[in-house]
Parts: sequence; C-alpha cells; structure tokens
Amino acid sequence: MKKLFMLLSAVLVVASCSKDIEPSMEMAAGEGAMRLGMAMPADLTAEDSVVIKVYKVENEEQKLIRRYESIADVPEYLALLEGDYVAKVQVGEKRAMSFDTKYYYGEQTFAVESGIVTPVTVDCKLQSTIVVVNYDATVVEKLSEGYFTTVAIDDAYDSSAIATGDVLSLIYEETKEGYVIMPEGETSLYWHFEGTHPAEGDIVKEGLIENIKPAAKYTITLKYSKDAPGNLVFEAIVDESIEEFDDVIIFSPDPTIMGDGFDVAETQLSTVARTYNIASLAAINLMTMSVDGVDYDLLTSVPAGVTLNKSDDMSYQLILAPEFFNSVSGGEQGVTFHIEDVDGGKMSKEVAYKVQGVMPLTAGDYDLWFATASFKAMVLSEAASVKVAYTTDGTEWNEVEATAGENGIYTATLTTFAAAQNYEYKLVVDSADAGKSLTIATAAGTQLPNGDMERWHTASWVLPYGEGDAPFWLTGNEGGNMVGATLTQSSTDVRPGSAGMYSAQLKSQFASLLGIGKFAAGNLFTGTFMLNGMDGIVTFGRDFAYTAKPKSLSFWMKNNEGTINQGSHASGTDIYTIMVLITDGTTFSVNTKDESSFLKLDKLDTLPGIIGYGYISGTDSRSEWTEETINITYREDMATAKPKKIVVSFTPSGYGDYFCGSTNSWMYVDDIVLNY
Repeated sequence: MKKLFMLLSAVLVVASCSKDIEPSMEMAAGEGAMRLGMAMPADLTAEDSVVIKVYKVENEEQKLIRRYESIADVPEYLALLEGDYVAKVQVGEKRAMSFDTKYYYGEQTFAVESGIVTPVTVDCKLQSTIVVVNYDATVVEKLSEGYFTTVAIDDAYDSSAIATGDVLSLIYEETKEGYVIMPEGETSLYWHFEGTHPAEGDIVKEGLIENIKPAAKYTITLKYSKDAPGNLVFEAIVDESIEEFDDVIIFSPDPTIMGDGFDVAETQLSTVARTYNIASLAAINLMTMSVDGVDYDLLTSVPAGVTLNKSDDMSYQLILAPEFFNSVSGGEQGVTFHIEDVDGGKMSKEVAYKVQGVMPLTAGDYDLWFATASFKAMVLSEAASVKVAYTTDGTEWNEVEATAGENGIYTATLTTFAAAQNYEYKLVVDSADAGKSLTIATAAGTQLPNGDMERWHTASWVLPYGEGDAPFWLTGNEGGNMVGATLTQSSTDVRPGSAGMYSAQLKSQFASLLGIGKFAAGNLFTGTFMLNGMDGIVTFGRDFAYTAKPKSLSFWMKNNEGTINQGSHASGTDIYTIMVLITDGTTFSVNTKDESSFLKLDKLDTLPGIIGYGYISGTDSRSEWTEETINITYREDMATAKPKKIVVSFTPSGYGDYFCGSTNSWMYVDDIVLNY
C-alpha cells in the first residue's frame, strides 16, 4: 500500500508571490524570466542542503548557467534569454547510508519566451530506500541489553569488512528507520541480528533482501512468539512487499494538490476514501471541484461525503468519502480540482476515478426499433448477484440480471425498451442499491412530415408540401395537369377537433383534352411520380428516419365509393385502398403500362424488401369523418432488417392502375399518425 509523506502541511514563502505582475527588473529584447516558488516541510530551512541548478538546452546538450546552494540565494525572478531550459533540484545529501537524511531529486524542462515570466514547478521525489528495524516489545522484555541489528550493502555478513568500512552499513540498537542510496551495481542488503537471552544464551538471526528498489520501504520485525506447543520462539519477519512512497517535495509558484498515501496520477476507486493535501504560497481564495457535469465551490459549501479541513489560509485537507460518489454516474469519471490564490497562482488537476454504479445510456446502447437496451454498470467489489433495476412509473421496479465483462463492467440487456418513456434505472449489488440512479427519456417515434396535411403550395400544379420543403407526399396531379384536372388538393373540410385548417381531398375523374383522356384515380402517396406519355410511373417509398418501431398507422377519413363507370377491369362498386409499407430501402415502381409492376395487396408478405405491412380496402362509404387504424404486421423473415423507407398510399379508386373506377368516388384524409 502506498503512503505519501506530505511535505506541504506547512509552507515557507521565500519569494515574493506577485504572480500576476511583471518582475521589477528590466528585460532586454529576446529576454524573459522564470520563477521558481518554494513549498517545503516546516523542518526544512534555508541552511539545509538544497541544490538548484538551471541548464540551457541547445542541440540536446545541457550547459549549466545557474547554481544555488541554499534556498535564500534563489532570486524572485531569474532573467534568461528565450529558449529551452531544464531546472534540477536536489534536497538532502546523497549519502549511501544514513539515519539522518533522505535524498530527493527532481527536474523539469521549461521554455522561456521574450517578455514573459514562466512559472516552473519541480517535483522532487524520494530517491532513498527506507529500511526499518522494528524491535517488538517482547524483545525489549526478554533480551539483555546490547542487542543490535546490522544492515549492510552486501550479499553476506562480513563483520571485519563492516568494521573497517569496506562494507557500508547501519547498526540499529532501537526501533528506527534508516535511509539507503544503493551504489551502482549493488542490488542486495544483508541484515544480521545479535542478542543474548538470560537463559537461552546468544541468539543470531540474519537474512538477505534482494532486488532493492528506491523510494520503497522494507521492514524487519524481530519478536518473540509462541509456537504450536506453546513455547516462546524468537523470530524475524521481513516485509519485502516493497511499500512504495509518493514522498515528494514540491517547488512550485502555484498551488499544489497531493494525495495522502496515494498517487493522484493513478486511477482511484470510489469505494475507498481518499485524502488530498492542498497548499499554496499565498492565501487560497478559490477552490472548486467538478465531476459528472456538476461544479462545487468548496470554500462556500461542501456536498455530502466531502470534508474540508483548514490548517491555515494556505493549506487545506480535503477528504472524498465513498458517500460522495452516490451522486456521481457510474463508470470512469474525472474529478477536476481548480485552486487559485490571492497572488494569482492557479492550478487545475484532474484525478481519474472508477465509480461504482450504472453508467449513462448513450445512443449506441439502445435501439428503439428493436426495443433493446444494454445497461452498463461498474462494479468494484466481489458480488454474488449483480442486477440493473428500472422503472417507468417510479413505483414498480423490474430487475434484469447483469453479466460480468472486462474491467469490472457488467451488462444487463432489456428487450422491451420502448419509445416515449421516462426510465429510471440503478445498480443493485447483492440486493442492495449501489451508486447513483439515472434517468433517460426515450424519444417519441418519428412522425410523417406534413401528416396533418397543413402545408401545400401550387407551382405548375398543386403539391402536398410547403414551398421550399423537401417533397415527401406526392400526387398524380402532374399527369392530371396535362388535361386540366386536379386529382388531389387541400380542403378546409377538416375532421372534428382538428388543430389544423386543412385536409387532403382526393377526387377520381375522367380527364380529357380535345377528346383525348383517361380515367385517373385521386391519390396521395409517399414517393415520386413521372409521366410516361399518357401513362404514369409511381415509385412508392420515401426515406424515413425511424427512431422506433411503429405498431400501426392511424388517420381520419371520409369517402364515397361510386359505381364503376370507367374502364373494364372491374364492375360494381369502386373500392378504396389504403396501405402502409416499411422497407429495408426497397422502393416499388408501378408503371401503368405494365400490369406486372402493379402491387398486389395479398402478396405484400412475400415481396422482397418489405419488413412490415398493413392495409385496408373496401367498398363502404363514410359520410362523416371517421378515425381508422391499420395495424402493421412484421415479417419474421425480416426480423433483423433495419428500416430505411416508408410507403403510405391513399386512393378512393383501388383499380386506378387499370384506369378503372368511378368518377363519383372521392376521399378526404387528415391527421395521419404513426403509433408506437
């Protein structure tokens, strides 16, 4: 487990903190300045061993241009020619073995620009290895005075070489820690204990610790304990778990934030409380924290799960408890700290967190067409049961089992995810709610453009869309216009309760010019139309952005079906036909010269490209406005197909493709709606 020896609990200001003004000295052309602030432990003074060097970097070579051997010698601003530099800082003496001093080292590259003061922050990290010899109370109680432990830089115990100084060593006569800088090529420490028991005589214990690492802690514990029969046995326990330290001295003109016992550069877990130490060279006047789109002004108030302890105006301790993350979405989150002081110093730092809880649903996580949603959640602990619970009314919760994936991510798949719903969802771990519950409002299904029939305009003929609109609905008016007939137009006869002013009026008629003409059915459809001599080609189908799967098509209509008096394909009463098709992008071109191209209602379930279909057809008339609904049947063999186009078609004369029908047939249509 990492520990942080926090050296910012008290700070000494050894340079002016006027960070937002120009230095008092004159800067020549091509000259700028650097500013190195000092934040130090309270027990570090200007007399301590601190060496600061500044190098000019040219062609990858470093030339020493400044050296300071005490903090007091460092100027407030250091004038430098513009260019690239590196600052190197040493704290403490670089001694191979010592009980008195640890050694720190850090360096930071920086660039100087003409006329600009550049603040430079150097982190001096611990280079020493810490070796602790811990004498248990049982040793003090049982052994005679004079026991000791020798720790030497060697791979065996050689008392003669230690005595002459040929082998470097530390002798521990009490519990304490020592500091080691391993010489180049050396990787092992040998420890040797000697002591005397009044009854048992001399006791010797020793051992080898290999692969010694810097900035790590090794502990040798010596104690008496009972064995299985209950006898006292002297034992040595060596902790070689290599407990690494984030032991850092900060040389910075700006505020700093450090983790107490952890590295802020590493990803943290929301289930573990973390303490941050915050310090500055001047009084802190702004401290904010941002996470999951929420900003917190910590100097004004702190949210639940956050504790802010003030040491003085320049130093604070901030604690984030797991409770705080109950208000944060699950998954990977960045907690951003921003700190400013009264002298213009600023610092922003983001700490990465893994947060237990459900993660927000994104557009790629659900598909309203297929009614599926993949809820993802991050789980940070061992769990026997992981589920995602959801509700649409806030009272009845349903649970979906989640399966484990990589990096602690669990997925729960819902197969009834619907449009136009307000979902609330949360993570449930071992039957207990975990983390923040989230919400999502699913979009209502897309509606047909101009389905209320309110937008029309007239160019060379009447068109069922507004001027400048993209065409969606169309009619056969272009063909009727050749012989002076308008088959479909707007009408002010609207269904009861309509919010609009217009409906569509479809009128079948015999259109002729100079005795030449044909029967033309009133029509309204989604698609395109083109003339082919006196015939027409209708291509059914328009692009449509489906956001969900429609269940049916509703509309208001009234109609009259007259006796067929044109054409010979059929006799008796005319027949209206209304259909809706959902396709995978397939369109259907009907050429009135080619009967094989005509759409057959009883063949819709077999035509290529049709995902869903529905229709109504009949000879009955409606003298009053009536609401009708066509249910859409979806084909199982197209279950995985994605929809791209839609066909909707109205006509009071279903045999119109054969130029057959009644000139007394008409239909009004209003408020066409897809139901989801």
